Amino acid sequence: MKLNLPLIAYKIRSALLNRFRYGVIESEEALSEFLASRSAYVAQTSLFGYLKTRMGTQFPRYFEDELFSPLIHDSAVKLFVSCLSDLTVYGVALVVRDTDISVQHAERLATRLYEAALQKGVEKTDRSMLPGDAAPAFRERARTTVWESACQGEFAFSKSPGDLVRYAPVTDEFKELDREIVRNSIRFRWRDVREQLKKRLHAEAFGDVRGD
Repeated sequence: MKLNLPLIAYKIRSALLNRFRYGVIESEEALSEFLASRSAYVAQTSLFGYLKTRMGTQFPRYFEDELFSPLIHDSAVKLFVSCLSDLTVYGVALVVRDTDISVQHAERLATRLYEAALQKGVEKTDRSMLPGDAAPAFRERARTTVWESACQGEFAFSKSPGDLVRYAPVTDEFKELDREIVRNSIRFRWRDVREQLKKRLHAEAFGDVRGD
């Protein structure tokens, strides 16, 4: 089966290779890499899992279809952007919880991390596939986020569940029928990622943010 998804495939391999590596995350470079790889992992596994369920034994054929394959790729990239937005908010909220970083610094840190992770995520694909408002939409989200509570429960993960349903290339009828099951499937995948980040993140390393 040929999967012409260089962005996602690359990042999925990275996430799987690092799944059981628990080195401390104490730099913006390391955190942005985590955000990019785990967001791609959740986006692909959630989307492909849903499509495989709906397509059944025809699943491989759709990935080779010259008309449908680009739709899958487009959906995967858009869902990656949503996942990255959610995970970035969660990661910075952990820093806010554990340090004395100001709300203004949290906003700027989140924006830097998001843009760096976005660059890592799309380095092997056509940037024109990104939603045109991805960066400004995240900046607005960062500006309005209540950082003190954004790491509580699933608070930060407000975009990706709905966008998995929104972007999946299936009929509206299926989307309506599958909505709750599909949303719950991506929520479940986020649990392990959240636990990984909480264990590995050295929040104090980000507590003194300068040069903003």
